[in-house]
Amino acid sequence: MQHRISITTGPGGHAIGGGTGGRAGDVHFHNDGTSLLMTLPRALYAAHDSVREDAPSSCLEGTRVAVLKEILTWSESANSERPPIYWLNGLAGIGKSTIAKTVADQAQEKGILGATFFFSRSDKPLRDPGLVLPTLAFQLAQSDNMFMEAIVDALKQDPGVGQRGLLSQLQGLILTPLLTINPCQKPILLILDALDECEEKGAAEILQLMFAHIARIPFLRILITSRPQPHLFSVFNKAPNLMKTALHDIDASVVQQDIRFYISTELAKIPRKLDLEMPTDWATEVEKNTLVEKSGKLFIYAATAIRFIGDDRVRDPETHLRLILHAQSLREAGATPYSQLDNLYMEVLRNSLSPLNRREILKRLQIVVGSIVLLREPLPLHSLANFVQYGIHIVEGSLHHLHSVIVPPSDIHEAPRIYHPSFIEFITDPSRCTMTEFVIVAVPEQELRHAIRCFELMAIHLKRDVAGISDPSLLNRDVEGFEEKVREALSPEVQYACRYWVSHLSRVEVGEARIMEALEVFSMRSILWWFEAMSLLGSVSNAVGLIEEAHHWANISKSKEIVVRILSDSRRFILAHGEMIRASALYVYHSALPFTPHNTVLYKTYGGNGKDSVKVLQGVGSEWPQNLSTLQGHSDWVTTIVFSPNGLCLASGSHDYTVQLWDPISGTSIATLEGHSGQVNTVAFSPDGLCLASGSTDSTVQLWDPISGTSIAKLESDSNSVSMIAFSPDGLHLASGSDDGAVRLWDPISTTSLTKLEGHSDHVTAIAFSSDGLWLASGSWDETVQLWDPISGASIATLEGHSGVVETVAFSPNGQCLASGSSDHTVELWDPICGTSIATLEGHSDQVTSVAFS
Repeated sequence: MQHRISITTGPGGHAIGGGTGGRAGDVHFHNDGTSLLMTLPRALYAAHDSVREDAPSSCLEGTRVAVLKEILTWSESANSERPPIYWLNGLAGIGKSTIAKTVADQAQEKGILGATFFFSRSDKPLRDPGLVLPTLAFQLAQSDNMFMEAIVDALKQDPGVGQRGLLSQLQGLILTPLLTINPCQKPILLILDALDECEEKGAAEILQLMFAHIARIPFLRILITSRPQPHLFSVFNKAPNLMKTALHDIDASVVQQDIRFYISTELAKIPRKLDLEMPTDWATEVEKNTLVEKSGKLFIYAATAIRFIGDDRVRDPETHLRLILHAQSLREAGATPYSQLDNLYMEVLRNSLSPLNRREILKRLQIVVGSIVLLREPLPLHSLANFVQYGIHIVEGSLHHLHSVIVPPSDIHEAPRIYHPSFIEFITDPSRCTMTEFVIVAVPEQELRHAIRCFELMAIHLKRDVAGISDPSLLNRDVEGFEEKVREALSPEVQYACRYWVSHLSRVEVGEARIMEALEVFSMRSILWWFEAMSLLGSVSNAVGLIEEAHHWANISKSKEIVVRILSDSRRFILAHGEMIRASALYVYHSALPFTPHNTVLYKTYGGNGKDSVKVLQGVGSEWPQNLSTLQGHSDWVTTIVFSPNGLCLASGSHDYTVQLWDPISGTSIATLEGHSGQVNTVAFSPDGLCLASGSTDSTVQLWDPISGTSIAKLESDSNSVSMIAFSPDGLHLASGSDDGAVRLWDPISTTSLTKLEGHSDHVTAIAFSSDGLWLASGSWDETVQLWDPISGASIATLEGHSGVVETVAFSPNGQCLASGSSDHTVELWDPICGTSIATLEGHSDQVTSVAFS
């Protein structure tokens, strides 16, 4: 039997990447194993040896010697006493990826490389946290026979593990298979490069999971490179066992020696590369020294300068070198670590403008480069041209002199890409791109342009049965040639518009008239077509959150009431029918629409679209029910539920011994927390939402990390059952009530017991802190409410007045009133300062199980 949680309303691109071999033995896939492995979602070009144009190069021989030696020595050690994770961090452009690529190459030669994932914010699969672990698992299967067999076994047991949450992926695809193979004589090295370019929440979660579980695999080593971004730094900072190097802290003379070697070597190659009659030492020592000085510690400056000087479209290295050396300094050198890099980028942009038609060329640059920078995923050249509404030759011409910062596509089916994220940060920041005419990307204007273009593309190309499926009885998976039909019906730019119109809309100025009009037309005409398209694209699971965000924007923008109501109805529509729409695109019209309440604005607007669908004679209400969605996952009674402080997570406890984490917006399960050996009676989030506590009949309180879904600690008491828990407002105390009549105070940070408060003579059923944390109230089967000082642990007062079990207690926001509900059918109001009753509220005909203040 499924046990459910209801939420009610109140008033008011995956494909195989480059192979990463390196471990002993050839891998031979059996047919059944191959078919299972091929079901794993993977990121194209994630491997270090992939053929992507913007892939990092290796270090020149003789450079970065010390740091490479340290990392390789660490990676070759299978000693469990050595830290299993190495963090290489530093500023953007300082050379982290080049070092990671070199380590990968050398580790592969030594036979210890397991898998690599090189992130890139400009490529959606390469920034998708959900693809990281399946991609690593697939590469590990390619590189090791035993692991391949273990992965195949895991997929036989759970074919969908690659689509589950990160914790389930880690356990099913990495940890369990590694634990089943024989201990290795050699370590296995995993490399995650540029983790800061992964989606922020997912990056932190991956990191937390690895720190929580890697100790179980003593022969596993993980090299992680990233910038010291706050969301990652905070996780690394808490790590108990970590090796790390900050590249920006390495002595400048050592770094500049390596940069000088790189510059000298690359300048000498340019005459031959461009087939020019020039000596290899054509650049003077003074010129080289100036380039080195301008580079500072940033290899990206040197690399960008070399590409600019050696541009094969211009074939004039001496002129381009002089442009760099004598460029006007638009920012004072040394003002920031990026001052010289910003000046270089400015010179690249200045050089891309012709004196003729300067204004028109600048406008094209703003639109084309702005789109490449700000689009949420790269579009192939022909699709980019359609999106920006320029001819392909105009787009190519706009990029002609920017090849030192933008990777040019080799054909119209490839996407132009930014070489390095530092250019994106430069060109979108007016404080860095200091000349007004060169702030190519004016973010608000670009977001508006992109949002309107998304609406235009959907209005032009979306329609009912856009893929020509015809038969509404067919599930998407049963349609012959389904993927080809979708590709023909929805071009890359239309697919982009369907996925990202809300992302652009949400960044447009609230109340902007043009976008409000476009949203109105979309809501009144195209929203069902959009649901169909999202089904065809396999993106229905994202639709709830997108509609929620669009509805919020429409609300705060004071959009027309009909728009707000259609978006509100659309959210209910996809919550009610999402599972079937995910399976069948035409279900939107043939079943979902007829079963939509007929008094809703959505049905009144679109009801005619269901004229050849199911005829519903009775059973459809006129309005949406209060129930938003039903969360199914527990196998026994649900005993407790609580929202996280930010409202983005819902936790539930059950008699099935588990805690479930849910996304309350989409109604999907995030994680199942297993660890209790008894029924879960109570759950509570810490005030910052970073800790979740659960109490159980197994006499323990479990502390969990709700982001990673991992156990932090188990607090054991000498009682038989923990019935209630609560965090103090500052999160520094955790109180638990038990069946032995005691209230226990814990330090959730050090996970130690602080004190035991004894005063009740029977089970403790309710606990609450006052808003200032100076009072703690507890209710009990002994029919009393106890007031405590949680700092000293002293009893302040015993409040007597109920004639039944005290089921629930709550303080008013100002702490001047305490309410208690009882099995005697009453609510008692107390003055906690005086310890006296204020009033007895009578009216219920049965026990009062919950009280709360507005």
